[in-house]
Amino acid sequence: MPADAAPSFLYVAELPAAGATLRLAPEESRYLARVCRARAGERARATDGHGGLALLRLLDLRGVVTAEVESVDHQTPGRTAHVLCGAPAAERGDWLIEKLAELGVTRFQPVDCTRAAWRHAAGRAARWRRLAVAALRQSQRRWLMEVAGPLGLEAALAALPAGAACWQGDPGGRAAGEVTAPRAGVAAGAIGPAGGFEGRERALLEKDGFEPLRLSAGRLRTETAALCWACWWSAASPAGPDQGGPPRSGGGAGL
Repeated sequence: MPADAAPSFLYVAELPAAGATLRLAPEESRYLARVCRARAGERARATDGHGGLALLRLLDLRGVVTAEVESVDHQTPGRTAHVLCGAPAAERGDWLIEKLAELGVTRFQPVDCTRAAWRHAAGRAARWRRLAVAALRQSQRRWLMEVAGPLGLEAALAALPAGAACWQGDPGGRAAGEVTAPRAGVAAGAIGPAGGFEGRERALLEKDGFEPLRLSAGRLRTETAALCWACWWSAASPAGPDQGGPPRSGGGAGL
C-alpha cells in the first residue's frame, strides 16, 4: 500500500471522475514537491472546495505533477455560516479572512456601514481568495469560504438564505456561553465596524431577527468579535463530512 504524502491536502478547482489522470496546477505541484517532498506512488487528498474529496496516487513529480484519481466522494454541508462584518480599524481583513476560513465559515460578506466602509476591498480580492485557499489546506476542510464584495447592510441582509438563524455581536445581549449554537442549518453573524452599528443599522438587524449575543465581558475589536462568533458557531459542529477525511476506498464520483 503506497504511503501518504504528508501533509498533502490539495485544492483542485475541478475534480475529474475516478480513473482519470489529473495534471495539478503549478502552485499545487510546487507544494507537493517542495513542501511535502512527495514521491511517485504516494497518495494525496484533494478537494474542489465544493464538498468533493478525491484520493490521488501521484504518478510523476517532475515539473507539473500528474496523478491518478483513485476515488472521489461528494458531500453536501449539514450546516453553513455567513459572517456579515463591518470594516475593522486599519482594515485587518487579511488576518480576519484567514481565520474565518480555517473555522469553516461558508461566506464572508464585508458590509459598508455608516461609521466605516471597506475602502480597499476591490484591490485585495485576489489576495483574500488565496488566503482562503491556504486556510482550506490548513484546516483540511471540504468547502472553500466564499469572499464576497462589499455591500450595504440592507443588500447584505437581503442576500442571506431564507430561514437563517441570526445573531449580532452586542455587549448587551445574552452571553454566548448561555446560548446553544445551531448544529445544523444556516447561521448568520453580524459584527459592526470599529465604531459599531449606528441606530438605523441596529433597527434593520432587529427587524430581520438578529438576536443580540454577548461574545465577551470586555470590549472587542471588530476582527476579534467576528472570530469569537465564528469560534462559537464552529465549536458546535458535529463530527462529520465537514472535515477532509479519507474518501471511501474505491468509490466513484457522486457517492
